[in-house]
Amino acid sequence: MSPICLYHSHMRLLSALFLVLLVVSMPMPVRAAVELPDLGDPSRVAFSEEAEARLGQEIMRQIRGSRDYYDDAVLKDYLNRLGEQLVAASDEPGRRFEFFVVRDPSINAFALPGGYIGVHTGLLSAARSEAELAGVLAHEIAHVTQHHLARLVKGSEGLTVAALAGIAVAILAARSNPQLADAALRTSQAYGLQQQIDFTRAHEHEADRVGYQILEGAGFDPTGMASFFERLMAQGRLYDNSAPVYLRTHPLSHDRMADMQNRIAQRPYRQARENSESAAFELLRAQIQAHEGGVAEAVKRFRTRVNERPQDPAARYGLIEVLLRDNDAHSALAQVEPLRKLLTAPLVEMQAGRVIRAAKGPQAALPGLQTALARWPGERALGYSLVRTYLAAGQARLAHALVVERQRTWPEDILLWRLLAETELALGHPLESHLAEAEAYAREGLLQAAIDQLQTALREARHAGKAGTSDDFYALSMAESRLNTLHEALQRQNADRREHRKNGSL
Repeated sequence: MSPICLYHSHMRLLSALFLVLLVVSMPMPVRAAVELPDLGDPSRVAFSEEAEARLGQEIMRQIRGSRDYYDDAVLKDYLNRLGEQLVAASDEPGRRFEFFVVRDPSINAFALPGGYIGVHTGLLSAARSEAELAGVLAHEIAHVTQHHLARLVKGSEGLTVAALAGIAVAILAARSNPQLADAALRTSQAYGLQQQIDFTRAHEHEADRVGYQILEGAGFDPTGMASFFERLMAQGRLYDNSAPVYLRTHPLSHDRMADMQNRIAQRPYRQARENSESAAFELLRAQIQAHEGGVAEAVKRFRTRVNERPQDPAARYGLIEVLLRDNDAHSALAQVEPLRKLLTAPLVEMQAGRVIRAAKGPQAALPGLQTALARWPGERALGYSLVRTYLAAGQARLAHALVVERQRTWPEDILLWRLLAETELALGHPLESHLAEAEAYAREGLLQAAIDQLQTALREARHAGKAGTSDDFYALSMAESRLNTLHEALQRQNADRREHRKNGSL
């Protein structure tokens, strides 16, 4: 498979349209350097931020439901912290972004409407430094902050927002059948996208220029962006020619690489800031590599790495990960203390907690996780690990107290709402559990699912004759009030959609 592959699984088909518009485009061989264009202030007339956000939410609901969605709390937390550093150095530091991972061995990343940035596991595995990964993310952030999707809609005579929505629906309907998807795209004006290639070439140039500025502003070494592209170029073929042309990454002009090299050459020397996340990058890259290929081959590969580089924490971290994958918790346990001697980090303690829990039981894992969270209270994933371990150890009250405490800091954290639902259920509070699950769905934009949870909660409570105590009465009142609010929100959402369809907009 070539370094640049398309989203040709059912997940890829979902976002194929948007990959054409916003996917990171890898450079072709250097020919000449030109000044990157400044496209000016973007127009928000044809495609408002509200419409972008709504479209992004619709796509993400489908992505989260896909088996290719890599729902790993540790990796997600790391990627979003790294992304936040970069966004803070962009032209829109207050804009909301969400970074997520897709299980796909190809080297790729893509931006979706509404500030959603997807990264393939193949890219995380292939990047040799955090600066290289940051370079790709900065490029994708630039696509969003420069409003390239809105510009494409504005710049197209025949491709309207309604057509975009129609193509998206066709892809969704055919995502399990590539041939059907191809036919759907052919009949839904997708070929009109090919006419926009020249327009999106300018976008790629601008994303390079702005991404470079973001990297520098965030304190990363901007040579990471160029080195990653150079290595891809050296691998030979850059495109998967078996893919339909309108689903490929846009063809690139020959000057992008040269321009990046010129910018680096003209840049005055400045020592790049040491980044506290760099060690986390190395460990998480090893985690992804530990899940590549067959288990036996992966165990052999990481044992060899540890033997060759016994002082490399990432090699030992990857070995522990692959041993857990092989259900060999006792062999993994033997590697925990050697790793702790090499590196003191929250990721190490989270992994140690998983190993000890698997080898000795959840009660044995609690002291290490408690000590780690006291040392690194800002680590979300560490908190999740401790909550789950409390639940596994039968200590639901401690789990519930920890969730409530952490929700004061992160009230919009969807996983915390789900963990709250689990702890409430473990405490024998089904009504409160449904309430918490409804809040998780509501924050995902799944209003009907949230309503269903509350209706179930009220029906079960009334059947059980609840509302006898003040606590029951308070919970029922909350559920009824929230249900009314969500019904109103769903009615407004449906009315907005009908109005947009009537007006030919998203």
